[in-house]
Amino acid sequence: MKEKQSTDTLLYKITQYIYYFLSVNFFFLVSNSLFIMAFIFIPVSISHILFFTVALIPAGASITALFYTMGKLNRDRFVSPVKDYFGAYKNNFRQSTVYWGLYLIALLIVVVDILFVLERGWMILTIISLIVGLILVLSAVYAFTILSSFEVTLKNLVLFSVYLIFKYKWLALSHLGYLFAFGLIGYGYPMTAILFLFAVAGFYFMRNSQTLLSDLKSSFSEGKGEVDAQ
Repeated sequence: MKEKQSTDTLLYKITQYIYYFLSVNFFFLVSNSLFIMAFIFIPVSISHILFFTVALIPAGASITALFYTMGKLNRDRFVSPVKDYFGAYKNNFRQSTVYWGLYLIALLIVVVDILFVLERGWMILTIISLIVGLILVLSAVYAFTILSSFEVTLKNLVLFSVYLIFKYKWLALSHLGYLFAFGLIGYGYPMTAILFLFAVAGFYFMRNSQTLLSDLKSSFSEGKGEVDAQ
C-alpha cells in the first residue's frame, strides 16, 4: 500500500486550517484597527457610543472579505489568505461600506431606543425593541452572506436580508445559536478568542448557509432576481 502524500494527512489538513483561521483573523483585526484603538483608549460608556459607531465604519468591508474568504474555504477547502481576503475587501469596499453605514445608523437608533425604554421601565416596549434589535443583528449575518457571494443592489440586499430571516426560520435559529456560542467563548476567553474567533465564526456562518446560497443561486439563475454570482 502506498504511503499517503504529506498533503493528504489529517495532521497537515488540521495545520492548514489553523493557518487559514489565524491569518484571516489577523487580517480582519488589522482591517478594524481603528475600532480596536478606540476600544483601548476611549472609556466604554453610553456617552461615547457615537465615537465607537464611527470607529466601526471600516468593519463593513472587512466582514464581507471575511465571509467571502471563509465561504471559499468551505467550498474549495483551500484559500490564499492574502489574495482572497484583500481582493474581496477591495472589490466589495464601496457597497459594503454604504450598507454598513446605513446599518450602523439603524443599530444606533435601536440601541438608544432600548436604553431609553429600559430606563423608564417600559417592559413591553423593551421586549419589542429587543426583538427588533435581534432581527437587525440577524439581518446583518444574512446581508454579508449574500454580499460576499453575489453582486446585488443595495435595495435588494436590505430586502433579502430581512425577508430571508422569516423564510429560513430554522437557519435563523441556528445562526442565533452560533451567535450565542461564539459570544460566550469571546466573553469567557477574550485574549485567546481574539486570535481566531472571527474567522471561525465566519466559517461556520457560511457553512451553515450553504443551502440558502444554493437556493439563491438557483433562483437567480432562473431570472427571479437581479443578482449575479461572483
